[in-house]
Amino acid sequence: MMRKRATFLPALALGAAGVILSATPSFAVPITYTEQVTASGSLGGTPFFNATVTLTMNNDTTNVGGSSPSFFNVQTLTMPLTLNVTGFPTGTFTDTTQAAVNQTTTIVSPDAGFGDNTAAQGILFTKNSSFSTYDLKTSIGPILGTAIFTLGESFATTDGQFVLNTVTGPATFTGTASPAAIPAPGSLAMLVVGLAGLGLIGYRRKSP
Repeated sequence: MMRKRATFLPALALGAAGVILSATPSFAVPITYTEQVTASGSLGGTPFFNATVTLTMNNDTTNVGGSSPSFFNVQTLTMPLTLNVTGFPTGTFTDTTQAAVNQTTTIVSPDAGFGDNTAAQGILFTKNSSFSTYDLKTSIGPILGTAIFTLGESFATTDGQFVLNTVTGPATFTGTASPAAIPAPGSLAMLVVGLAGLGLIGYRRKSP
């Protein structure tokens, strides 16, 4: 009996460890991508000159897709890409947008910034060699670099069509990940179910 018990307990421990490892929760890390540039163009048909243009997206690192050399993080339905132009109210892009990074070294990259998926056009990107190893999952910057944009292309926003015509000086891209990790939905529940199945979480039962 003692020999059987000795072999059974390690087996139970190994089984518990297996469930814990397989059910270890993945952690969701909120991240904010921000890009800023001094530019001239128009918003809703009203021109602006040498105004500060700021694009901001709140997202989550678990939503990052792709693989080297290209990564992307498509906006969530509840947190679209926002646009702030000096002298105008803050608006949001109404097309589906994404934060993206291209690690490849070309004339216009490595770069990171924002694209309009609906229009299949880049809105604004920042070119800098620092993005050659960046994957949108961690904090970075502020990184200054050459501004890359689609000249004269119009993008739909809640304030009307947004158009960039010229850019003065460098663009700046920043990624700011939250220091607080949050278990991804469902992963913690999986862990609890796994432990309960092994009898490692006790419960009280009423006597009949």
